[in-house]
Amino acid sequence: MQLRDIHHRRGRRIPFWLWLILSLLVVLSGVSLYNRREDLLGNTALALPTPLPTPDTISMLAQARNLESRGQLLEALALYQEIALIEPEDPFALVAQSGIYLRFEESDKALETARQAFVLDSENPSVLNALGRALDWTGAYEEAVDVLVEALTLNPHDATTLAILGEVYADVGNWGQAALYLDQALEADSQHVLAWRNHALLLERQGLYPEALEALDTGLAIDATAWDLEIYRGRLFEALFEWDNALAAFQRAVDINPYISDTWDALGFGHFKVGNDLEALRTLKEAVKINPQDGVAQAHLGSVYYRRRNYESAVEILTLAVGLLGDRARIEYLYQLGLAHIYKEPRECERAIPWLEAALEIDPQSGPALSGLSECPPVGT
Repeated sequence: MQLRDIHHRRGRRIPFWLWLILSLLVVLSGVSLYNRREDLLGNTALALPTPLPTPDTISMLAQARNLESRGQLLEALALYQEIALIEPEDPFALVAQSGIYLRFEESDKALETARQAFVLDSENPSVLNALGRALDWTGAYEEAVDVLVEALTLNPHDATTLAILGEVYADVGNWGQAALYLDQALEADSQHVLAWRNHALLLERQGLYPEALEALDTGLAIDATAWDLEIYRGRLFEALFEWDNALAAFQRAVDINPYISDTWDALGFGHFKVGNDLEALRTLKEAVKINPQDGVAQAHLGSVYYRRRNYESAVEILTLAVGLLGDRARIEYLYQLGLAHIYKEPRECERAIPWLEAALEIDPQSGPALSGLSECPPVGT
């Protein structure tokens, strides 16, 4: 019975009319597919994966951190900028940029990038720390405190937040509050280099230069690669008129980090201050070679040319410097540029006068600027 049933099912035939209907459907489907072939191929092409690989931001971040740790800040900054374009929703690269800008003393750019990071993540302690410090460096002290206190509510024992709060209060002259926050920072992390740096700042503001140097020595004992602390030491030695020690500190900064203009500029300008003009020229030329956009180094180089009475070179370099510095240009750069136009051959009073008048806007009693205008009085005076 079972075999007979199976044989019966195998032998069952499909009716002719059903075969006809199925065949007609197959033909119609084929025609429809053929007519839509371009659309189908176009959609298939759009669905293909892009042949370009996705950038590996993890390895880029590692490379940027490595460059930063080695002191190659310009290269690290460029890489962080690239990462920020690839990962526009991640604030980390912006925070890193802000920190580098502060080390270059470009506080406006530091604040700009920190604010961009804040827009992305307003509850990230690292973002708040970066914004708070940039606000402090641009003189927005009350806003800086508000931002940093907010960071402290997120992490009450964060040594970085506490150290920056100490820096803000040192900047506004509240020594007691500054000391309180810095003590808390060092209690949270006794190896925190920024806390020791800001502790030195507080002591310096109180006129305690030897004690400030001891704090910097402690920071350098923790991190021997902290070239910025060596520059700070050199400037404190200058304040104590210990010129040999100052130059030695600046030279150590160059030895630690020869990749940026800041260290070469500090050494070159140190030589300028003690009258070593030829050594100053050599060193400052290295600084502007490394970073032609360093307006301070360019201004220092122009000042050396001015003192050596190379007025043609002084005009060229100081013009570039004040253009780079903008509102940050110091009065001496302005009147030196004006006087260089007067003293060079041929004399160019019409170009000298605007710079001399700009210097007088800063200090109406500026002797050099007034002297220059007496030689080149403005038209109609």
